[in-house]
Amino acid sequence: MSQGGQRPGRLKTATAKGTAVYDRGKGWVDAQDPATRKGATIGWYRRFRESDGGLLGVLLTAYFFVTVVPATVVMMSYVYSDASVAGDRLVNRLDLTGEPATLVHSVLAGTSGHKLGATLFAVANVFIFGLGFGRALQIVHVRSWKIDLGKPQFFDQARYLFTLLVLVGFLLLYIIQTRALHGQPSWIGWLLVPVWLAALVWYFVWMPRMLLHKRVTSRDILPGAILTLLGLAGLRLISALVFRNWLVWYSRYYGSLGVVMAIFFWIMLPAGVLVLAAAFSPALAHRRDLREARRRDPAAMGA
Repeated sequence: MSQGGQRPGRLKTATAKGTAVYDRGKGWVDAQDPATRKGATIGWYRRFRESDGGLLGVLLTAYFFVTVVPATVVMMSYVYSDASVAGDRLVNRLDLTGEPATLVHSVLAGTSGHKLGATLFAVANVFIFGLGFGRALQIVHVRSWKIDLGKPQFFDQARYLFTLLVLVGFLLLYIIQTRALHGQPSWIGWLLVPVWLAALVWYFVWMPRMLLHKRVTSRDILPGAILTLLGLAGLRLISALVFRNWLVWYSRYYGSLGVVMAIFFWIMLPAGVLVLAAAFSPALAHRRDLREARRRDPAAMGA
């Protein structure tokens, strides 16, 4: 047999083997009981995939980038009476030096000499693009919980706006706190950590419940809120290494644009945490409901 004749046969054999492996894997996945940990984990992934979590994570990143980032720079400029404070804090936290530090300052010192204009633009961005941020989060949770809310109503616009305004309000309080505690004993800040944890848990429970028109209980949403906090805490711990390297690498090849790109891509990570947490709560709630139903009726079968 010629070499040309052998290739189609080998290709068919490889294709058949690959198909068989895929079928066995799919059969194993489909056979997992959603009331078990493995089944709940698979259900978590399915809800994330079916909600277009990757796409919506990018949308959340974009809306956050054009609303919260400018608002944060403006708020820090007013609270500290210094237009360069946002860049200073990022440079000091990440221990940046040389050209990367200079580029970060050039990107985050945009209110210098134009504070009023920067403020007006930041406010306009929040009220215009902030609606998209809330809408994207609502879509994530609606698809993850498989709830039909119909078309957005008039009051949904207020829900979308409040989703972002409360978050911006928390950022403003944190900026004021850091300014007020500057030079004070560090234990004062540690005493406030439980307060912030409670406030963030409340927000990450209140926000999806509000966007879902209270169709889901706080008990069901709580696991996702805790997962969100753990994910954000983990990102903060690794930011000094990973985010610093991103800023250095991107600024080396793209200059100021690289700093913008690094910040954008870094924001994608917490946005991904929000999307994953949105899919986590319904999968866990479904597992719990199945287990409770089977305890009441051992003959009951979960879907």
